[in-house]
Amino acid sequence: MPGSTTGTPAPLTSEELDERVAAYRRLAAGRKEPAELNVLIQMVVVTDDREAAARELLSHMPHLTVEQVLDLPILLIGTPEQITAQVRAQRERYGFSYLTVLEPYMEAFEPVIKALRGE
Repeated sequence: MPGSTTGTPAPLTSEELDERVAAYRRLAAGRKEPAELNVLIQMVVVTDDREAAARELLSHMPHLTVEQVLDLPILLIGTPEQITAQVRAQRERYGFSYLTVLEPYMEAFEPVIKALRGE
């Protein structure tokens, strides 16, 4: 969290990431070829109950609401269809050209990859 002295990492909210992407775009405006934007997905939770899954994470992020947790760019929570929609929305919003998913969540992410490929 900004101003924190605990050394505990805190995820950027979607609004904070909006600000960072906007700053990058301003700074990179004169570049011949802008850099590709990517995001490191910290967790993929396949579930029919997004809110319940987000509530379970609040103890790690007490400064956020359930809605803010569900909107975090580094978390993908929901059915494969909901996660696919979230990935597409983030690509549109932030311009991510690729994602990196941590190894423990690769199998959970597989249906999303297939959906994005149109399989």
